[in-house]
Amino acid sequence: MELLILQAAGIIGAAAVIVGAGFCTWQLYQLIRTDAACRGLKHPGLWGVIGAGGNQSSGVLLYLIGRRNHPVVSVSPEQKQEMNKRKKKIAIGLIFIAAGAICCIWSFLPIYGLVPAV
Repeated sequence: MELLILQAAGIIGAAAVIVGAGFCTWQLYQLIRTDAACRGLKHPGLWGVIGAGGNQSSGVLLYLIGRRNHPVVSVSPEQKQEMNKRKKKIAIGLIFIAAGAICCIWSFLPIYGLVPAV
């Protein structure tokens, strides 16, 4: 019975990590796309894909380097509010990732004998 609980916790934790990572990636894409549109960059959707798609934050760094010579042209209050909402949603996604990782680690500790089984 304890093994089933630990397996379920591991599966739920892994699912939370996957959902959180996907959610963060989508929100980052939307945030970069909106920022690129505010700066007047050509093809803001492509910049969003580049920014959100790079591993180890290389895409975000490439976007930050690319936008450096483009000041903000116009930002409506709606766009500013949307960007702030997206930043908060990214934080929620990071919380999902952290909680899922904790569940995964917790489910594997008894297997390696680091804590007694439940």
